[in-house]
Amino acid sequence: MVAQPGQGPALADTLLRVADGLRDAPGCELYIVNTSPDEADTVWVTEVWADEAASDRALSGELGEVGIGDVLGLLAGPPELVDLTPLGGAGLPRQ
Repeated sequence: MVAQPGQGPALADTLLRVADGLRDAPGCELYIVNTSPDEADTVWVTEVWADEAASDRALSGELGEVGIGDVLGLLAGPPELVDLTPLGGAGLPRQ
């Protein structure tokens, strides 16, 4: 996600609050907020959900103390979504 100029740290902080709200969300297996030292206004989120329905349920409500509008208000444009199928690795629940 690309934040409005100078808003990268605020976006990262907001997404970390989203992560806190998702800690006990049914079906949320992984939600990691990442930044790059080369792109101060870009924040990457890596998410793993049990299924699409679990992700949809989480996004349809308030994300802990944070609403989806809090995130969208910091963005310079629509977030890029890359759909991947995890095959395995350290930190992922075993299937």
